[in-house]
Amino acid sequence: VAIGTNPGSGTLSGTATVSAVAGVATFSGLSINKVGTGYTLGATSGSLTAATTSTFNITPAAASQLVVSTQPAASTTAGSSFSVGITAKDSYGNVDTNYASNITVAIGTNPGTGTLSGTKTVAASSGVASFSGLSINKSGTGYTLSASGLTATSASMSVTTSTFNITAGSA
Repeated sequence: VAIGTNPGSGTLSGTATVSAVAGVATFSGLSINKVGTGYTLGATSGSLTAATTSTFNITPAAASQLVVSTQPAASTTAGSSFSVGITAKDSYGNVDTNYASNITVAIGTNPGTGTLSGTKTVAASSGVASFSGLSINKSGTGYTLSASGLTATSASMSVTTSTFNITAGSA
C-alpha cells in the first residue's frame, strides 16, 4: 500500500507490505505525518487490479511544542512596541489548530535589566498566539523572550526567541 493522493506532502509510516491471508491483506499501524484533506491510499499486488481507498483527512495531533513563528525585530528603540508570534505544533510540525490555551511571554535574557510591558499572556487562536504592543524600557544587546504554555496533558512546553537589541531613544 502507498499514498495515492497526497495533499499534505505526508509520509506513510508502518508496514506497507503484508501477505494476504485467505485473500485478505490487513494493514494495521499505518500513519501519515502531515495534515491534509483528501488523502487516498492505493494498493497493488502483482497482476491484480489496483485498488484505491475513499478519501480521508489527516488532522493535527495535540500540541507538544511551541515555535516562534514571528521573531521580534532585530532592533527596537526602548519603549517602542514590537510583536512576537508563537505557534503550538504537534510532534510532526503540524499546527495544532485546536490549541486555544494561554501562552505567556517573559524576558529570557535581560542584558539591560529592562522590564517587559504589554499584554504578556494571550489565548492561542487556532494554535497561534500573537503578541503585539510589547515593549522593553531599557537598552541592551542580546535580549530574548521566553514563551511558555501547557500541553493537553498539562505538561509544560516552552521556546525562546532569537536575540534582539533594544536601543536608547532620543535625548
